[in-house]
Amino acid sequence: MKDIILKAEKISYSIENKKLFSNNQTTEILKDVSFEIERGKVLGISGQSGSGKSTLAKILSRVYFQTSGTIHNYFVKDWSDSLSNPVQILFQNDGELINPFRKVKDVLNEAFELKFKKDKNYEFEVDEIIKKFNLNPSLKESKGSQLSGGEKQRIALARIVIVEPEILVLDEPFSSQDVEAQLSIIKLINKLKSELNLTIICISHDLNILKHISDELIIMYNGKVVEYGETKTLIDNPTNEYTRFLLRAQALNLTEEEIQKFHNTYEQN
Repeated sequence: MKDIILKAEKISYSIENKKLFSNNQTTEILKDVSFEIERGKVLGISGQSGSGKSTLAKILSRVYFQTSGTIHNYFVKDWSDSLSNPVQILFQNDGELINPFRKVKDVLNEAFELKFKKDKNYEFEVDEIIKKFNLNPSLKESKGSQLSGGEKQRIALARIVIVEPEILVLDEPFSSQDVEAQLSIIKLINKLKSELNLTIICISHDLNILKHISDELIIMYNGKVVEYGETKTLIDNPTNEYTRFLLRAQALNLTEEEIQKFHNTYEQN
């Protein structure tokens, strides 16, 4: 029997575009998105820009709330008295990761205060989490504005891990990272999954990376799920035309003319 931690049923999300001199228009971002994820697994969600991936990430982490549909969570812990949330998101934008004016040690210390519900100096715990994430101990005294994008990302991830969420949502964690940084993140994701039994939802346009870290994969197009299944099966034998298109595009096996022709045809269908 599957140990399900999250089940999404017909999730839709719309925004209203307010017009000053005409009727308001509604834009549908997500359309009847349904899936489930097992505890301790990695679910990859992919698709091109504008497919609704990041909007879905924010809904799953309760930054946004769906217009319709239901999300069922089956958490192990009782979070009713917790100061943190059971689902945490690591944002894509560097500017949203770390307060630029605060020192790293204060950012991490605050996370331990949330976890233990007690204000004190958690110097030992901060040193240990910095070691765990293979960061230079000298970064403790650095402010957020002094960190590189990769350092901000790792500190932000460390802060999330401290509060021990049951689900971690990663929104394009490999974007704008060089190959070395990407490999480092992959190792870290695998480490978190194995050591903490953490359930991870990873949003990425890069199928070449997702196929190495995800147990199951969702392909999205224009706000809809067009293919969903076990990663290896989906990659080796895609049934949807758009999935096959993405895989060919990732392999740089498409001309610009083929790409334009595909979009024109697929959108008509």
